Amino acid sequence: MQIPRELNSIIWLSAVLAVGSVLLSFVFFFDPHSLVNPDWLTASVILLGLSLISTLMALQISEGGATSSLDFVPQLAAVLLIGPAGASALALVSETVSELFFYDKPTFKKIFNTSQVVLSVAAAGAVYVLFDGQVSLTEFDFSQNFPPFIVAIITYFGVNTISVSYVVSVAEKKPIFETWRQMSGGLIFFDFAMSLLAVGVALLYVEFGWMILVLTVIPLFGLRYSYGTTYELRRLNDDLLELLIKTIEAQDPYTSGHSVRVSESAQLIARAMRSNRKDLGYIRKSALLHDIGKIDVAYLEILRQKGPLTPAQRDLIRAHPDRGVDILKSIRDLHQDILSSVRHHHERWDGDGYPSGLAGEGIPLGSRIIMVCDTIDAMTTARPYRDPLPISVVREELLRHRGTQFDPSIVDLVLEQDLLGEIETSLPTYVPKTVGKSGLDSGAV
Repeated sequence: MQIPRELNSIIWLSAVLAVGSVLLSFVFFFDPHSLVNPDWLTASVILLGLSLISTLMALQISEGGATSSLDFVPQLAAVLLIGPAGASALALVSETVSELFFYDKPTFKKIFNTSQVVLSVAAAGAVYVLFDGQVSLTEFDFSQNFPPFIVAIITYFGVNTISVSYVVSVAEKKPIFETWRQMSGGLIFFDFAMSLLAVGVALLYVEFGWMILVLTVIPLFGLRYSYGTTYELRRLNDDLLELLIKTIEAQDPYTSGHSVRVSESAQLIARAMRSNRKDLGYIRKSALLHDIGKIDVAYLEILRQKGPLTPAQRDLIRAHPDRGVDILKSIRDLHQDILSSVRHHHERWDGDGYPSGLAGEGIPLGSRIIMVCDTIDAMTTARPYRDPLPISVVREELLRHRGTQFDPSIVDLVLEQDLLGEIETSLPTYVPKTVGKSGLDSGAV
């Protein structure tokens, strides 16, 4: 895989800075006598082993292949026990070995990943010492060392998350702060809490020696297993929900793939609105599940109907958001924001929607986004009575109903950032069969 041109200089600069940071750590913070100290060498080897084991226990946290591991715990513990120079050298060796032998990635990604970790550890180590943190294998003064260690943790994750976000923002041509919010989300707080385990590792070594340090791999395995099991169950639930939606919609060729497309469009808009990772997940799942209330076969007959709806059919259609919420309530731990977004995805900005007649910003943001995406997909895909409408007509309809049916700020965002063009690329190929007509479709169903 060829390295993108705009990232070329950044990747190699990060590599030079990483190597330079290791060298500077040895120049300013290294005691040459450590090389003949068997305790220092033993601690270095064990911490290196723990770092490699933690890397092996890494979890994939996205379909794009991003991973999360606890290797920063032994690396930060190394700052406390063997100092900035030893810790940065340990990080360089550990990350190089893991990237070479554990991961199948393009070379430029391996270089950058190694470099940003080394830079983070070197910076954290330097800050720790500069703030009067004590480096020792034989004693640990908690009152003296804990405050500078907190500063070191902040430095580590600051360098780590900002450098990664910057590279991703350049590659994807997005603002760095938006990228940082989306990538970090709630994980930064989890990682920050886990980094405090490094203090425990250091205390155990000081009190009980290197043999007890080996045993710290047990709680690391426990944390990995617990976090991994929870994460895998959540991902399995998401996969099962998506499979359920696809199975339901597969009964009708006109709605097949609708909820998945609405979910993808909703994510696109939520990202453009700079939603954080947590809210982005809620909106994505809400959009995927928004029509689950139509699982009843009676809805299938209505959706295939070419003529106007009867009053009874219209009442049945208007009941599907509440029916959907009743179904979703049986899923444990489904967040209330998801239920609210599903219940109110047919509310209108002017208050003339259903089921509650909410208006304006009283409508959940997820519902307002789904309303726009639902309408776009309804107009740009085939229906029993017409062919898909061209994007130019969709744009006109969005403008016509801006401020009445739709949140005007969302419509403005979609049109100003040309999100319609991106949504259009994900639409299924369709061979025209009927004579098209213009007009807004989604308000009825």
